[in-house]
Amino acid sequence: MLFSGQILLFFFLNKNFPSKLSWFLGMICFLLSVLLVIDVKSANQYYLSSLFNGFLLFLFWVFYNIAHFKSTPKEKIGISSGVMFGIWPLVGVVAPLTAGFLGEINLVIAWVVSLAFITFSTFLIKFQTNFSITFDIKESIKEISSTRLFIFISGVADALNLGLIPIYTLFFIKSALGYGSFLAYLSLLSVFATLLIGRLSDKLQKRIIFLYPVTIVMGVVSLLFPLGTQNLIVWIVLSGIISFLVPIFWNISTAMVVDMSPNLEISIPGREITLALGRLLGLSFVLISFMYEQKPFYIFLVLGIIILLYPLLLFWSSKIRKKYHYL
Repeated sequence: MLFSGQILLFFFLNKNFPSKLSWFLGMICFLLSVLLVIDVKSANQYYLSSLFNGFLLFLFWVFYNIAHFKSTPKEKIGISSGVMFGIWPLVGVVAPLTAGFLGEINLVIAWVVSLAFITFSTFLIKFQTNFSITFDIKESIKEISSTRLFIFISGVADALNLGLIPIYTLFFIKSALGYGSFLAYLSLLSVFATLLIGRLSDKLQKRIIFLYPVTIVMGVVSLLFPLGTQNLIVWIVLSGIISFLVPIFWNISTAMVVDMSPNLEISIPGREITLALGRLLGLSFVLISFMYEQKPFYIFLVLGIIILLYPLLLFWSSKIRKKYHYL
């Protein structure tokens, strides 16, 4: 439901739309998604919350990404992407631990604090620069022709860190504080490399150099995950490696998209819908795995192979066919 909601808005919202209104509606959707899961009475309530979260992904992040990279000098795209993807891990260190700690005391306090931050974030929208974009799916997909296959693969691969790892970890860790600590550990690992890699890729102007080792290691680690399904230590180590590499991967791959498709008002919507379609497919694989596998096994092989397609296709496209020159 999460990415279905995002995709739905791409098809129905095809007129000129202002950023401030979109950000405000996105925060309202986020608030509704939070209110719906404070006291879950049925599965439909959770599904509706996910749908509103999908609307948030479209209404907030499409415009945010455009605004972020429009404000970035071309020679600093890597470090700017690093800042964007580095903020979330930093929040991820503090937020899960805080939520877990407050949840152990009283869940009501945790929800009140969350709602206060949502209110403050919504208030800050009034200080942002307003701009409008017109959504044209056909033009957006065409604009990212050089990178859309890689974006789609990235979306499918995201099922590993967005769905499979967080859900399966619940079989090992039951308490709110323990789970929060685990998420903080994953986030802390991802903080260290993000800004460094962004600055280094700007300096070298050869982002493709980093994409090969990062995606190869991610693919191999994914294939090793079945070894950790019955061993918490192995699971934590493998999860830590993935969490360390994913922000680096998103930093470099997103910067590559911006390099190749600088018309952001067209390319960013294309990137987001392609990414959402990939994530929808990847999470569908995860759902099938949980329905038919007693414990995850084949799903890790599927996702690992899909991730390994990334460096193979990158080499084929840039070095053999020489159709595109990727920075």
